[in-house]
This record gives sequence, C-alpha cells and structure tokens, in this order.
Amino acid sequence: MKILVMRIIVTIVLIFLALNAFPQSSGEIEKLEEKLQFYNSSKKEFPSKCDIAYKLLDIDKYNQRAISFLLVSFHDRKLKDSISYFLDNLIEKNKNDVEPYLIREQYNSYEKSDYPFRINNLKKAFDVDSLETRVNTQLGKLYYELFIKDSVRSNLDLYATNSFQYFLRLYQMDDGYKEALKYPLIQLANYLEKNSELQIFESSKLQSSYFPILAFAGLPSDWKNNYSVNVFRCADRYECFGLDYAMFSISWYSSQLRALQEPVLNDSLPTQIFRFTYLRTFDNPIVIGLENKNDTILIYWKVSDGAGGYGPGNIIVNKSKTLTLKEWEDFTEKNEYFWSLPTLKNDSGFDGSQWILEGKRIGQYHVVDRWCGGDIKKICKYLIELTGLKIKRIY
Repeated sequence: MKILVMRIIVTIVLIFLALNAFPQSSGEIEKLEEKLQFYNSSKKEFPSKCDIAYKLLDIDKYNQRAISFLLVSFHDRKLKDSISYFLDNLIEKNKNDVEPYLIREQYNSYEKSDYPFRINNLKKAFDVDSLETRVNTQLGKLYYELFIKDSVRSNLDLYATNSFQYFLRLYQMDDGYKEALKYPLIQLANYLEKNSELQIFESSKLQSSYFPILAFAGLPSDWKNNYSVNVFRCADRYECFGLDYAMFSISWYSSQLRALQEPVLNDSLPTQIFRFTYLRTFDNPIVIGLENKNDTILIYWKVSDGAGGYGPGNIIVNKSKTLTLKEWEDFTEKNEYFWSLPTLKNDSGFDGSQWILEGKRIGQYHVVDRWCGGDIKKICKYLIELTGLKIKRIY
C-alpha cells in the first residue's frame, strides 16, 4: 500500500513539473526572440545579440529567429567561414535529424554551394528519413533545376530521371502534393517518354483549394514540351509566373475565403455565379457574390474584421438581397469581356489591394486577379454599387 501511495505521489510531482516547465521555457523563448526581433548590425550590439541567439538555441536547437539572426549577421559581415562552421556544427550535433540538412539548404544563398554539394547534403537527410516530404521536394527540385539549365543529353537524362523519381515518390506518398506536382511530372514524363504515367498525370483533375493552380501559374502554351521552361519559377518570361507564385497566391486568397465561409465554385453546378474578393492590405476583407438560379437573382456581401494583407478575422457583416433580372442582364453585358481576360497581369505592387473576380457558368469557370483593380475595376465597383455597401477607401 505504501509503495502504491509513493508511486502516486511521484507521478503527481512529475506531472506538475512537466506542466510548469513548458510555460517557463516557452516564456523565456518569447522574451529572447523579442530581443532579436529588430536586427541591428552595429558592432556594439552584435556580441550581446549573438549571446542571446546562442541562448535561444540552447533551449530550442532549431529556433528560426536565432538561426536567421546569426546567419544574416555572418553574411552581412562577409564571414562565410562562420556560416559554414555554424552549419557544420549544427549537423555534427544532430546527425540523426533531417532539420539541420534542410536548414543548410534553406540558407544556401549565403554559402553559395554548388549543386553536387547541395544534393549530397540532402541525400544525407534522405538517408536519415526517406519519407520526409521536404527532403524529397528539395531533391526533386534541385535535379529539376539542373534538367532545365543543362543542354548535354546524357546529363539531361540523368537529371530528368532523378527528378522524376523524387517527385513521383512525393506524388504517391502525400495527396497534398498531387495537384502541383502533376505539372513538372507531365513535363518530365514527356521528356522520358513515360507514356503510361503521362496519361495518369494528365487525367488527374484534382483541385484541393479554391482556385485551379494552372490558372495562377500562367505557364506558356508550350510548357509540356519546352524543357527550358521552369514550371516552378518562370518569372523571366513575360506574363509567366510559375507554380511557386501560384501556390503562394492561392494559399493567401483561400485563407480569406475560408474565413468568410465561402464555397469553392464548381463549374458543373447549374447556378451562374460571379464572385468578387476584395483584399486591401490594411482594411477589412470583403466578398460579394452575384447568383442567378433559374432567373432568381441574389446578391450577397460579407465583411470580416481582419485585414486583406494579414489575418482574415471573423465575419462582421453578412447580408443579401434579391435583384431584378434586368440588373443581372445589365451586369453580364458590362462584363462580357471578362471571360477573355488573362487570369494574371504583371502589375503587382506593395500595400495596395488585390481584386479577384471569378465567373462560373455551366461548363466554364474563369478567374481574373488584378492589382488595385486594373481592367476589372469598373465592373467590380458596379458590384459594390449593387450591394449599397459604403466603403470609405476604394483603392
């Protein structure tokens, strides 16, 4: 009986210590991170800030704020040897973790290592955990970049084969990667003449978010067979943005639409819909929908208390009203040109607004995204007028 009581007491004490240790550690991390929040490159502050960064790493060995501060500082002071020493040491202490290898790849622009070094670094991470999605992603992308850049046939075969294998592993391992990876896999399968796999990728219609990735990538028409087109980053080509840009934009816009409790528009549904998503950097996000269901016209509008360029927030306005068929016809006549507009234009900027207009009719879906309105500003402002919503700043 005494042994049982002692075990219970010891268990309670251990639970108490565990529960209290984490908040203290967490609080200390936050305090130290706050001290590193504003980077100061002055010689006077540098030693003390370095001490803070290393204290952070003692508590949290992969703390991003601390690692970023140290490596940025070393880079600004042209201390390349210090960067390599820090990363070598991080790997040496944590050989059985994939994280230090990924950190080295993340900060490769500071070390300026060549492709063989980077691939070898990531293959060590692959040996630690072959199922780590980030490792497979980075290896696939490095071989893919070499495939795009090189011109020697024997090299291209090797790079394409390796890139295809890592991307295919990801595609089969995690459904979350299928929608984006189908595009480089189609391109690589074309080059490698893998016709059966090519049919599988081309037949995939998966759309996991609010918008089709290909629309926001803006790839050139010959991307499938033009092996100089980097489908991830093709910003050097006019009106070509790439999958990285597409996934960034879609993630941002989708978070706002989810917060506004909006559905994904499906072109197979009988309802005709136009939806305007208005994201101003510092002002409340707004969405306006105009629907025609068997000639019954409804317009609705929602506003959240977040900011278009920051957190989405919660819905604070959710209203709707019916419109006449004439008002619907007036709107559709004004915006018939919308269907022929390209989704993207090279017109982005800072601290302004994104105007995203979607249209859905039977068998057709289209989306246009413009910085500060552009060539859809007039019809989107007409939608605002139809709601009667009073907006102090339209920009």
